[in-house]
Amino acid sequence: MKKKISVFLLISLLGVLVVGCSKKKPQDESNRTLYPVSTYEETLAITMGDVMPFYDNGVMNIYHLQNSKGTNSMYYHPISRVTTTDYVNYKDEGIAIPFEEEYNSPDAAIGTGSFVKDKNGKYHCFYTGHNAAEGTGLPQVEVIRHATSNDQKTWTKVEDFNLYGSCDDFRDPYVYYDSNDECYYMLVTTRVDGTGVIKQYSASNLMVDDKDWKDCGVFFWNDNGSYNMECPSYIEYNGFYYLAFSEQGDNRVTHYRFKTSPDGQWKKFERDSIDASGFYAGRLEKAGDELYAFAWCANLTGGFTGDFDWGGNMVAHKITQSASGELNAVMIDSVYNHLSKEVEYKTIEDKKLDTLSFDAEGFHSTCIQKLRKNITKLNFKFTIDDRTGDFGLTFNVKGTNNRLGSAVIAFEPSKNSLSCYNNVSNVIRYGNALSTVSFVYSKNKEYEVNILIDNEIMTVYLDDAVALTVRLTGTSNKNFAFYSNQTGVTFRGIKFYE
Repeated sequence: MKKKISVFLLISLLGVLVVGCSKKKPQDESNRTLYPVSTYEETLAITMGDVMPFYDNGVMNIYHLQNSKGTNSMYYHPISRVTTTDYVNYKDEGIAIPFEEEYNSPDAAIGTGSFVKDKNGKYHCFYTGHNAAEGTGLPQVEVIRHATSNDQKTWTKVEDFNLYGSCDDFRDPYVYYDSNDECYYMLVTTRVDGTGVIKQYSASNLMVDDKDWKDCGVFFWNDNGSYNMECPSYIEYNGFYYLAFSEQGDNRVTHYRFKTSPDGQWKKFERDSIDASGFYAGRLEKAGDELYAFAWCANLTGGFTGDFDWGGNMVAHKITQSASGELNAVMIDSVYNHLSKEVEYKTIEDKKLDTLSFDAEGFHSTCIQKLRKNITKLNFKFTIDDRTGDFGLTFNVKGTNNRLGSAVIAFEPSKNSLSCYNNVSNVIRYGNALSTVSFVYSKNKEYEVNILIDNEIMTVYLDDAVALTVRLTGTSNKNFAFYSNQTGVTFRGIKFYE
């Protein structure tokens, strides 16, 4: 849970006093978006924060911190739930775990947790209680709390469960069952000796008191700095053991580490992130034999040229695994197949669009018709003649060729990266990157790109290897262009689908 609150995004949620109840009845948000928000009050979206995916009986339950608040600023972030079976249609199931509007309640604000089902079929939520007010008498600002349910609709808090740590940073519990050890483990984000760590606790069953959770020490020390490692998740997948966590630091990405046995040494790949800074607080979750990653793409602080803030839209990727164990983010199959109606985009000269070639001399672009508001899938392939410069797509173009718009999705062979810039002045000054992910390009190799665009949110999937999710405001109903800036590149098979 991040404690920063965007006041202009917080929508009052009044009358939430009973666990599992909300003022508004759950609504069916089918077909509204492929990047859902938490809920809608009338037509106003209430945005989504940290996600807590939980797969159960064919349904992906996406619990999350709802970016809403109570009667004053100390009461905020209830845990809400949306569900899906196909990652195309989402249903708002309403509030699961509310905050409590009591000055000395440990649940004045709610932070990230996790959901698990025990062997008897009872559902459990372990979550963060947060209260930073003065004079509450509480031992620490943050505490691990517990709630149970028989149906995931009505949740009951275990009021006397209060697991405190040794400092105010003590949150984001992730609980899982280890069949080899025949016990439950809880991972907790906290700090030890001035650095961020993930601690581990164990219990024989989920109904024990807080004092019966055994402190097993540090599960993972930060190996790349001192920042907090938020929202951990731990998954075994095809013989590899993965720990994912998000960097509450300069890079703001979801990292992962791996090992090949439960007692092995943690290792990392050169590219150790899932997506980039537009995909925050990511968690891994298995659904049968498949692996997924869920996170949220934040709103921007200052409109088109702003930085990422807190609260936004959910983002979901299917995760594939290489033979070495490296994880790759790709578009979910059902989403790819859902966008199957081919639509035609032409150049501003009304020419058909299929293949575009640019040489490496200077800057070139071909302007395309205005981007429609419909959810769009864009597919193309490219090859490069050299590893200089950059090329890609530019948005908010003024309806002419050989111009950059105010935002760029840049494939950058010279920097071994894929980046988004949203404060572009001209072909020389792109400004600082909003988001970037590493990728090494080769000359004369054909790469495949799939791009998903839904209103402000866009995810670029490159060569079934990396994903870059960003928020670009104000791109609908404006021209965009394919461009090259000192790179010899050919785009082939350019297709659009809705």
